[in-house]
Amino acid sequence: MNYFDTSALIKRFVEESGSQRVAALLDDEPLLATSKVAYAEVHAGLARKLRARALTPAAYRRVAASFDGDWRAIIRVEVTDPLLLLVRDLVRRHPLRGFDAIHLASALRLRDQLGEDIRFVAADDRLLSAAAAEDLEAMDVRR
Repeated sequence: MNYFDTSALIKRFVEESGSQRVAALLDDEPLLATSKVAYAEVHAGLARKLRARALTPAAYRRVAASFDGDWRAIIRVEVTDPLLLLVRDLVRRHPLRGFDAIHLASALRLRDQLGEDIRFVAADDRLLSAAAAEDLEAMDVRR
């Protein structure tokens, strides 16, 4: 299964470096997982692109609606107290930002719950290094 952090997930909806790789991954395996925090992060990213005029108001509405429609089909990992304890441990081992640690902890929790390999898909070098160090297959969609 593929786990997408927000840096990869947003490429599904907005054309940028790595969007073609994300599309190819989803063609091969349309089922994906992410943390529930990705909902806030994607909408914040889209609003930032609107303010920066990288999206027109019409494109913003279309992309936001498309994301909301797809959100229902995404496997969403809950942010629970045990997950936060894992986040605490991860930030002690790796130089991660808070939401990045939540994404990595979510992928690890999902792997443990499903008992199957998880491919961690992102566009962030530090996060991908931490994922590889935690024995996840790490895929950089920019390459």
